[in-house]
Amino acid sequence: MSAQVQGFRSRAKSQAEELLQAISAAESAIVTTIERECEALRAGRMLAARALHTRLTDAAALYLNAIKAARASLWTIEQVLPGSRDQLEERRIAFAALLKIEFAVLSATREEAGDHSPSLSFDDPPPPQDWSSSRRKPVPQSARRGAR
Repeated sequence: MSAQVQGFRSRAKSQAEELLQAISAAESAIVTTIERECEALRAGRMLAARALHTRLTDAAALYLNAIKAARASLWTIEQVLPGSRDQLEERRIAFAALLKIEFAVLSATREEAGDHSPSLSFDDPPPPQDWSSSRRKPVPQSARRGAR
């Protein structure tokens, strides 16, 4: 039985390390893409900058998915890699600070280049949605016929 427990623990540790590596890779992709977009804007390559902006959106989605998976598995990760919770929190705070700077530079570079595309931002929450107004009430058949 001990061999099975050890095998499970080994697989769990490996998967936890892969998840943490996915977060790191996504962070790196985000920062690198922001830097490349700034370079493209400075060089006047607007089409390349727009393509990089799309890549940035994709990298942000990967990052958020990896973070969600880590949060969902945090208890297990902490069991196989003690101290992971604190490490993840420290990394999250450091990455948020880095993103503030990177997005400020990107915004300024876009302004200089005359590109007024909306920027991603982790500071500003999306505007609240009024879901009740998006649901249309069915129009009665008699009202539709009278409109002809």
